[in-house]
Amino acid sequence: MQIDLNDKLMADEEGNEHIPIVDELVAKLPEVNGRPYLSCFVLTHPDLDHCRGFSDLLDRVDIGEIWHTPRIFREYEDTYKLSEDAQAFRAEAHRRADRSIEAGGDPGSGNRVRIIGYASELFEPGERYFGFPEHDFYTRPGNSIYMLDGVDVSGRFEAFIHAPFKASLADARNETSLAMQIAIGSGTGMRGLFLGDLSYPSVMQVFDETHRHGNEDKLQWNVLLAPHHCSKKVMYENNVLQQDVLDEFAASQLSPGYIVSSSNEFKGRNESGDNPPHRVARNRYEEIVNDGFVCTGEVSTPEEVRPIIFSSTAWGIELGGDGYVMSESAENTLLAAIAAAEGTDTPPATKVGFGCE
Repeated sequence: MQIDLNDKLMADEEGNEHIPIVDELVAKLPEVNGRPYLSCFVLTHPDLDHCRGFSDLLDRVDIGEIWHTPRIFREYEDTYKLSEDAQAFRAEAHRRADRSIEAGGDPGSGNRVRIIGYASELFEPGERYFGFPEHDFYTRPGNSIYMLDGVDVSGRFEAFIHAPFKASLADARNETSLAMQIAIGSGTGMRGLFLGDLSYPSVMQVFDETHRHGNEDKLQWNVLLAPHHCSKKVMYENNVLQQDVLDEFAASQLSPGYIVSSSNEFKGRNESGDNPPHRVARNRYEEIVNDGFVCTGEVSTPEEVRPIIFSSTAWGIELGGDGYVMSESAENTLLAAIAAAEGTDTPPATKVGFGCE
């Protein structure tokens, strides 16, 4: 399963330390019928920094199933507001939904699509997705998913859906993110909490709703992906610390516990208006984390390009990544991009940052 994609190999970034993700997936995914195969791709929301490279991935890899929230259908009807990769994802989601309707049920691997969230109006008579197989491929928050591309993986995999919510807080741009807990392995295994780009009010709603239904175990985490690339908006409102959300994160932490910032390296301090990552958010997370705070843009350097790897083993959960060997094709792509970036004084032609707008 691949959750979001941000293939940040851009020729206008000197000293790029980012792995060419699509090249790496093509090289290392298992093959089925002579093609790289990915069982499931999950899009938490269609901002560019969550789907950059999807069009390339779709061309080069067979994806059994895709998951998305209703936002990709409901909004951005003027496609110029979507990046090209987000448009490619939406077109593929539409195609798969059409195939599902035509099949009147499961359309098979390569055509499966799961809609996650509150979207009942999409399936009403006269609407585009009337006839979509809701029973099999429509999941509301508060429920678990145990199927990956038609295979029952219960006992070794569970995705519990926390959000997006039906209305109110979910009206804002980032508050429509798919939020979920992923549990891997039998027994205690390893649990990860993925909250997309949610901010403080929506994160607290996740905790409140889950407590209300007595599902505290669905909040537990060994690995927490810091929401919105370690944004301070997760625990600050109007520059006032909201201690309750930090208390909730701490109470649901398992042992071992790690917090990951999927972001560029941190500045010593942020200026007003800076995009994430925010140093003040990192400081708060480091006060509560049991075993370590790690940042993708700091673990991976131009001298040693590598991912952060968590493994669930017979000896427990291990943090690794040292000694990781990139595929030859990905390494060649990276070297070519670095050479191109260092060989020109032309200012970057594309905006470097988070999001589409």
